[in-house]
Amino acid sequence: VKDGSYKLLLDITGTEDHYGEMDFKVAGTEHQVTAFQLDVKQPLPLSIIFEALHLAKEGRIAILNEMRVKGESSSRGILSDLRPRPELKASAPRVEVVKFDPVRKKDLLGPGGVVIRQMEDRYNVSLDLTQEGQCLLFGDDHDMVKQAKVAVMDLVSDVEVGVTYQGTVIELRDFGAIIELLRNKEGICHISELADKDEIRNHSSGSLGLVNELLHVGQKIDVVCTAVDLVQGTIRLRPAEKKEKAS
Repeated sequence: VKDGSYKLLLDITGTEDHYGEMDFKVAGTEHQVTAFQLDVKQPLPLSIIFEALHLAKEGRIAILNEMRVKGESSSRGILSDLRPRPELKASAPRVEVVKFDPVRKKDLLGPGGVVIRQMEDRYNVSLDLTQEGQCLLFGDDHDMVKQAKVAVMDLVSDVEVGVTYQGTVIELRDFGAIIELLRNKEGICHISELADKDEIRNHSSGSLGLVNELLHVGQKIDVVCTAVDLVQGTIRLRPAEKKEKAS
């Protein structure tokens, strides 16, 4: 950067580190940034950072496209349309994040930290709490980390729209299922979220029979909160694997 003019260089060798005013490493996919690291020798305008992010995306996409081409040609077609794994390997360590009102941190700590220590021992995880109201859960076992997350949310979280929760089916009705969430909170998953109109209308056993085929009392199910009515005290849910309806 000199007299207001600048030039952005893009490479993967680090040549610009010594001569340039900024060292900006960006990793990611075609659509998202997964990690970045930035060093500067002097303050820079935010516009340069934005421009660097766009340039990094162009370079990243070019590299990913070349990897796909070379992977397919070198494997004689065995490898094609390479994509990231949809899920981490079972042996990979896990981390989950729970955000909460900082005032409720004491509920998670307990007297002398007894609650958090019991939780770490029970689920074989490590918990890291921040003053801003964030709990990081670390563990080697995916299922145990997930169970620990549910336990933490039971203590400090409130039901929020758009958030996924693990619930338990406690009652089946002709209009859908009643599902228990955090700290004995109950939500309704309407039958329209479980099946389409034709399936509901034409089922031989009626609406209740269809609901009984799809769910059973005591079943654990991941659900997304779609609405919270604070006046009536109702919570609307849908199965987590079901895509939102187009508006």
